[in-house]
Amino acid sequence: MSATNVLDWVVALFVCWASLTAIVQSPHETPQCAAPYTTGSAVRTIPPTPAKAEIEAMIRDMKLHD
Repeated sequence: MSATNVLDWVVALFVCWASLTAIVQSPHETPQCAAPYTTGSAVRTIPPTPAKAEIEAMIRDMKLHD
């Protein structure tokens, strides 16, 4: 085996190990996507859904810029 071949194998094994540890999490660990929305010092609110007229105006503006 040459040095580059060994390096390729080491990198491939590291990538496999990293992806497996990212996929398989322990049950006691909280996944990042399951964290509550208000994580931080400031209280955050979910922005309101735009009204139908606002959505139509945005679509009209996008069509004007094409």
